[in-house]
Amino acid sequence: MALFDALINDIATRFGLGSNAAPLVREVLNLIVEQPRGLTGFLEKLKSVGLGSEIASWLGNPAAAALPTQLIEGALGSSLLGGLASKLGLSSSIVTPALAYVVPKLVGLLTPGGVIPATLPTAVSGFLSAAPVAAQPVPHHAEASHETTKSGNPWLWPALLSAGILALAAFLMNQPAPEQKVVNVAPAPVATPAAAPMAAMKPAPVVPAPTLPAQLSLSNDNGVIHYSGSVHDEATRSSILDQLKSAFGADKIVGEIAVDANRMAASWTTNLGAALDHFKHPGLKASFSGNSLNLGGIAQNDINEIMSYLKNLFGGGWSFGLLGDKASEAAAANAKVAAALASLKSGFNPKELLDVLNMSVIVFPTSGFELPASEEPLMQQAAALLKQLPPGTVVEIAGYTDNTGDATANVTLSQNRADSIRKALVGAGVDGSTLVSKGYGEANPVASNDTEDGRSNNRRIEYHIAK
Repeated sequence: MALFDALINDIATRFGLGSNAAPLVREVLNLIVEQPRGLTGFLEKLKSVGLGSEIASWLGNPAAAALPTQLIEGALGSSLLGGLASKLGLSSSIVTPALAYVVPKLVGLLTPGGVIPATLPTAVSGFLSAAPVAAQPVPHHAEASHETTKSGNPWLWPALLSAGILALAAFLMNQPAPEQKVVNVAPAPVATPAAAPMAAMKPAPVVPAPTLPAQLSLSNDNGVIHYSGSVHDEATRSSILDQLKSAFGADKIVGEIAVDANRMAASWTTNLGAALDHFKHPGLKASFSGNSLNLGGIAQNDINEIMSYLKNLFGGGWSFGLLGDKASEAAAANAKVAAALASLKSGFNPKELLDVLNMSVIVFPTSGFELPASEEPLMQQAAALLKQLPPGTVVEIAGYTDNTGDATANVTLSQNRADSIRKALVGAGVDGSTLVSKGYGEANPVASNDTEDGRSNNRRIEYHIAK
């Protein structure tokens, strides 16, 4: 099993699989070997659904980037994934992202040197043949044998019992006393072996799969890189910091990355170093969120050139977009908020939570109140923490506008925007009775309305303790 040990240990921790990690890898290998032409047939099946470029990046690469979950669902089918989840006693929400992570790396392990072998290595058959045997069969077979004897030969059992008693008596009469212990201990092994395997077969507790995307925001301020983000584990955080230091120098990076177990794996870390080599334009801003990457802050021609390179680097399954000035600022601010929320210690008080939430920036459409899809992860993270506030706590979501336009219309607009935030939080699981929303229009400005920056600051959402 040595070939797969590192991968098994990785997913056991990364996805909370525990003792289910090895069975999951075993099921994927079974899926491969059962294909016509084995690994070659399996890869051809994936190519047929448009994963050719991804497969090319997997060959010989045990650290290959994970697939987006929607691609693994499209490649293998929801019925197969559901059946596999049921077989392992796990939910599809855990198995699907785990498979999206495992399949590329497993292909990398099975194709040393980037070559697809004609036959799989002996380590595969050894691993598959080493599948644990359930504890139940031993007593089950013994019981079945006994029942067959009873029903098939009703006269045989009493005869055998009588013969056994006579043989035992003769044996005892002809043996020295100390040897009697052999008779007494003989039955003991029958009951003992079943107990240990049964305990070992107890399923590990199911840990909920991460639901939020990994995030990283970067801003090049004349060669000094300001960064913030939130990732699943310390290993990912360390990897990002090492690559930032390598690309820009330890004295040229400033920021913080939080560790949050509810963040999914960051599939972009493998290629981050190569991407950073193209992030050296002063003024460039970049925002990673799951499998999406947005750029801004520099001339459009430069963005197009960088974007073209990044599309080839990261391959299919990624979305790329542009950061407007305000959207870029919001992304950077909210990445810091996400990191601060993840850093809150257990037992935080309402004020500590609301102080962090009040640093967030929501950029609504002009004259609109639809919550941008990019803010959904922040709403989910905020909801998880709002649900931990003491019973009886009520939070007010306050909406504000600048002084442009009709004052009455601005009150309505601010109310609608506050309602959108409340709706998102309730949808993420917060009890609606603990949230109230109110629009204040252009009241209580925090900056002058004489400048665009001031008006932008006045268009805001605030969180207050109402009770």
